[in-house]
Amino acid sequence: MVMDSTQEITDEIILKYQPLVRSIAVKFIPSGEPLEDLEQVGYIGLINALHLYNPARQVKFETYASWLISGEIRHYIRDKHQTVKIPHWITELNKKIEQYIIEFKKENNQSPSLKQIANKFNLTEEGVKEVLKAREVVHTVSIDQQNREYDYKDYPVIAKIKNDHYQSFKLPIEDLIALEMALDKLKDIQRKVVNYIFLKDLTQTKTAQALDLSQKQVSRIKNEAIKSLKEELKNIKF
Repeated sequence: MVMDSTQEITDEIILKYQPLVRSIAVKFIPSGEPLEDLEQVGYIGLINALHLYNPARQVKFETYASWLISGEIRHYIRDKHQTVKIPHWITELNKKIEQYIIEFKKENNQSPSLKQIANKFNLTEEGVKEVLKAREVVHTVSIDQQNREYDYKDYPVIAKIKNDHYQSFKLPIEDLIALEMALDKLKDIQRKVVNYIFLKDLTQTKTAQALDLSQKQVSRIKNEAIKSLKEELKNIKF
């Protein structure tokens, strides 16, 4: 059966490729992860392949699916055993870049250039290189749990991640990075209060109800968080 990305994904189709997913998952057993977990992650790769496969590229579906299934499992193992802390915003930006690359490949039968990625996300090319380093910083992790190694020398240089040009009504990425770094220094309860009041736009009373606190506690925590953010932002240098 020749797969088509427009074809509805049914249980029957998933079942047809179950042996493929299992055969790939088995190769990653030395990682120490349960086979059942590896297979479940592998199915995510299979579903992505079913959505993204383009028969016009003249590549066998099994070959294409194997690549995405293996990639998904490798990402799962590396993320789970990652000892190098990558900031959340870099991880999210990398996900967006990865999705863009996949869609670009599907439409153009080739990978986008560094310049094209930079234009898409309004980053300097140097900034894109630094963001992409986060994809590689833990990629020396072996699938064998007995021989895992981590490479710290290529950690992204945050100061080099900058917007290419100004966009109206949008904070420059440098400011967003500074804010993320400052928020990261807050206590957990302070981050939650800031999130509810300033991002979800809840009142202090509703925030108190959501966090099982008194309104006075929320007010105090909010004020302490704002004071801490001001101090952190003052000290952050690029």
